[in-house]
Amino acid sequence: MPRSGTLGSPQPYAIFGTFAGLPFWQGGLTLLSAAPGIGKTSWLLRMLAEAASVGIPAAIGCYEHTPEELKFRLRMQAEGLVAGAHGPASFAQVETRLAAASETVLLSLSDQHDTVRALEDTLILDYGFPRKGPALLAVDYLSRIPVVGLTGMLPEDQKGGEAATALRELSRQHGWAVIAAAALRSEEFNAGDELSSLLGDERVPYVADRVLLVQRAEKVRACGCVGLTIHTLKDRTGPARSWQMQFWGERFYPALESEFGRHE
Repeated sequence: MPRSGTLGSPQPYAIFGTFAGLPFWQGGLTLLSAAPGIGKTSWLLRMLAEAASVGIPAAIGCYEHTPEELKFRLRMQAEGLVAGAHGPASFAQVETRLAAASETVLLSLSDQHDTVRALEDTLILDYGFPRKGPALLAVDYLSRIPVVGLTGMLPEDQKGGEAATALRELSRQHGWAVIAAAALRSEEFNAGDELSSLLGDERVPYVADRVLLVQRAEKVRACGCVGLTIHTLKDRTGPARSWQMQFWGERFYPALESEFGRHE
């Protein structure tokens, strides 16, 4: 057992990149919770595209959308990056942005077969993800991950804790950053900062290193855009905080505060 005096200065939360406004460290599990249709899948895609564009292995395992749907959102996001919320986008510039993020892995998963272990094997064996090293994995979403118990497949409201635990072990084992969309209990979409509003047992928020809640800050505008507020419900890496974003609905684009001026 090492003595505390010989441990030096460990940095378990050393950031290897900040993508779409969110910093990531090796071995960390983040839960991203929101009501349906608020833009969490699109935010995940922007994180992955930015990571892939700087050479970080990046993938999404999606139980909700097909690869074609995800590719369409990435293209629309590239238009938003080039031309803002509603402006005309240069085809050449959009293609350049897409090419930079072309290594992003888009996986359509089955909630009957594709467990965390199956996803892990696919990324390492088929896509060359590092067995140990920085990578970014998004899972959309937590409660759809199949978990087999002693009596068969666990129901959705019971398997969240098992799935979160498996993702945390995956992140620790390989040094990947994992972020998973987490469902809210339908009757608690406006529950504020209560961790208990997350669907699943008490382990869902307990095992995560960081839990974020995305809420609409205003009514949807006539153009289809809406302001968002992101609340930190839990963060082992630092103090809780809240900040603002916008979701440009026409282009599936989660805009950071520094980009708000490009809405018009």
